[in-house]
Amino acid sequence: MTRKLQFKFLSVFMIIMLLLSLLLAGVVYYQKKSQLEYDCMMYMLNINNLENRDGSGDPSMLNYPPYFVLEIDNQTDTSQVVMGEFFLAENGLTTDELIALLAGSIEETGVLEAYQVRYYNGIRGTEGHRVVFMDVSYIAADLAKTRNEILLIAVPSLALMFVVGLFLSRWFARPAKQALDEQRWFVSFASHELKTPLSIISANLDLLDRSGGDEGPNAAFCYDNIRQECGRMQSLTEAMVWLALPGRSGQEEQLDVTKLLQEEALRFEVRAFEEGHALKADVAEGLSLRCDRVQLLTVVDVLLDNALKYCAPGSDIRLAARRCTTISRRTIQISVGNPGEAISKSEYENIFKPFYQTDQAGKGAGIGLAIAREIVTALRGQIRIEHKDGLNWFIVEL
Repeated sequence: MTRKLQFKFLSVFMIIMLLLSLLLAGVVYYQKKSQLEYDCMMYMLNINNLENRDGSGDPSMLNYPPYFVLEIDNQTDTSQVVMGEFFLAENGLTTDELIALLAGSIEETGVLEAYQVRYYNGIRGTEGHRVVFMDVSYIAADLAKTRNEILLIAVPSLALMFVVGLFLSRWFARPAKQALDEQRWFVSFASHELKTPLSIISANLDLLDRSGGDEGPNAAFCYDNIRQECGRMQSLTEAMVWLALPGRSGQEEQLDVTKLLQEEALRFEVRAFEEGHALKADVAEGLSLRCDRVQLLTVVDVLLDNALKYCAPGSDIRLAARRCTTISRRTIQISVGNPGEAISKSEYENIFKPFYQTDQAGKGAGIGLAIAREIVTALRGQIRIEHKDGLNWFIVEL
């Protein structure tokens, strides 16, 4: 899929670059052609103007292309070269034949393509008129040279653009590849996590069948296990739906964060006591924040639950909250800490990814911290980990 995306991006990119190159080459070629034709006309006008001034001016010193001026006598219908050299004689053409070619032409200027000569009808009078002729073969030569120069520049440029496009296509497809890899990883681990409770439910149902069903001695035990695994599946499914939904947003309200955290600490204190821990809360007074209540409670619950799972036996868990003020903003900092070794760099980079578990595997589905990070991001906050005084602190700033 990502290769197709790269190919499409590269194809579109190269088509655009090719069209731009053709447009640029066309503009350069057209400007060059227009400039050469304009210069040619200026040469001929200058020749005509010199003849107008004194009747015998010779502009050959200006290094003009080959030219000559014919004077045509209307009465005798004869012509003679009065300026320049009649270079068309090399083609076996006479002045009379040249005049015959121009017979009936009423245009002021034109080109005799067969001889690559441009003419300009200059001085006109009752007795006759004069025509300026100039060799324009140099224009075709200059244009051919321009085409070659354009090709010499365009081919390496397009090759370079191909390399750049290849690099950009990989950069462009990287987020899609990462999302696809995460999706495959998500589905794989979700399937694995769901398979465990399903297998336990299946095993308990088999035990019920073998031991007499509802009346058997293991009925209460089996039903309790099934109920627990169904609850686990429900929690895991809800968590996966949360992670999969785009644009997750809640209902914002003005919350008394101090009161909310104190109530949450009391609720977890009982659980912590039952598991042999003490929960110590240090929540500053007067904390308030506008956000979704459920989302904020979910983040706090996830962090406290995570601290309980990975807390050493008999150690204390810390919950702290205070207001932080910086030059640019004011935030509320909520911190949950538990004793433990500093989290390694590799764990730090992966700990907020869905289904990631540390070496102490089996203590959860590895999805709670991923949900906490997603919620904090949705609330336009930040979450980070710090190791201080032997404690691993998960710090949320909102």
